[in-house]
Parts: sequence; structure tokens; C-alpha cells
Amino acid sequence: MDPVPPITGVAEIVLSVADLPAMRSFYEQVLGFPVHSEASLETEGVDDPEGEPTISFLTIKELQTPLGALHPQMLVLIDYQRHASARRRLIGHDVQRSTLNHLAFEIPPNSYDAHLARLQRLGLNPVEAEFPAVDAKAIFFRDPENNALELICRR
Repeated sequence: MDPVPPITGVAEIVLSVADLPAMRSFYEQVLGFPVHSEASLETEGVDDPEGEPTISFLTIKELQTPLGALHPQMLVLIDYQRHASARRRLIGHDVQRSTLNHLAFEIPPNSYDAHLARLQRLGLNPVEAEFPAVDAKAIFFRDPENNALELICRR
């Protein structure tokens, strides 16, 4: 089997939620996770700055990692009824099974190509994504039970 390129940590825990404001408030007030950022993405790739958020990024812990200050360790809440990629299940899965949307692990930028090539060789059909707002890129794939996984790093 191929050597496994390094994973440096958990980047995100992502939950699909039905009531984004209530869930955001719960995690802010009960666990003390402040809002890092939010976006309204009811249309794929189109952020509506005036719209109600469809996704909230809450800071769990600031970390000194290659993703840096733009991407601390986060809990991400996605309105599965309104967020474009969640509605299409581009990422994540049926909310009737679980509210876990996907797990994101941080990788060193210099290992990105090795991870991508390895996942392709393993037949896991990886899908690449770019996140310009945080200067990051990612690889999405699924585990044997169809859970969505992400490997993310700085571009």
C-alpha cells in the first residue's frame, strides 16, 4: 500500500442544520464558539451579502497552522434546506441519516498532489474545490459508509 501523506489536524466539523440561527446561538452561548464568518449561498458560487446566512463558521480554537488566521479550527453549520451545495448534496449526505455533513482534515500544502494522486489510485473519485475567501483548496471524497471527507490546505 502507498505511504500515507501527513494529516496535520482537524480543520472543521460540519453539521447540517434545520434552524441555523438557533443552532448558531446555541453553540455561541453554550460552548462559547464565536462567529468567525457567515455567507448566504442559496445559489451555487454566488454570495448574497444582503441575504440571510445559509452557512456559519464558528471558531472552536485558533491554531498556528498553514491555514493560519483565515481558517482556525471550526464548527461549521450549514442550512441544508437553503445552502446550494447542501440541497444538491454535492457535499454531505441525506439529513435523515445524520446531521454530520462532512469531516475536514488539514494537510500540508506540499502534500496536496500526493493525497490527490493516492485517492485517485485507490478509486475514491476525489473532487477538488477552491475556497478563495480563505486562500485554500480541498479534496473531497467518501468513506466506505458514504460519509463525506475533506482534505484542506492553503493554496
